Amino acid sequence: MGCTSGCVKCFLNTLNTLNALSGLSLIAIATLALSKAPLAYILFLYGLGGIIFVSAVLGCCGICMENVCMTATYGFLLLAQLIISLLGIFRFKFTEDYIEKFAAEEVQMKWDQELVEPGAMDIYQTVYECCGRDSPDDYVAIGRQTLPLSCYPQEDTQMPHYLAGCVQKSSENFVVLFSYAHDTNWIAVGITILMMISAFYLVGKFRKHRIRYGY
Repeated sequence: MGCTSGCVKCFLNTLNTLNALSGLSLIAIATLALSKAPLAYILFLYGLGGIIFVSAVLGCCGICMENVCMTATYGFLLLAQLIISLLGIFRFKFTEDYIEKFAAEEVQMKWDQELVEPGAMDIYQTVYECCGRDSPDDYVAIGRQTLPLSCYPQEDTQMPHYLAGCVQKSSENFVVLFSYAHDTNWIAVGITILMMISAFYLVGKFRKHRIRYGY
């Protein structure tokens, strides 16, 4: 293999190592955010993190072994990641209005559950530091004599209860999560294009090398 191919291999393996770590990081973030974000977003993070990690491992193995099939598969996985990223930028845009609507629907489902199963809102109220669907007055409206302990910081009734409703607080958190994902998409697109071109360049080199030496 020539000097250029050797440099490309080192370049890709360095990025693959970082990719593997970022894939594991996405999986860790999804796990930590299980009770803080919509289920669809959690599943998206798990899926994307898993694909990035698997493709990074496959890429490292294919490049180190100079295996045409594995490296080509790695290249096509990068192509799939690129398409997903571009769809996220141009097709499936998450506007603030959409995110707020999504958050409101998630909270409404929990609130409906709270009406028949007192305590269902506790996890939202603890995580988002909020009280009620729209405000603490929601509990008064349904005939509750006292606010749940989860409406108080550290469940301490001697402290002032939260004033904001969970729709507002969860919307703010969701907007931050989705905005961060969108802002980093363009960086991911640029890196993925570079890696994909390098991967298919190596596929061509490995194939020529195999033909030349008859294996």
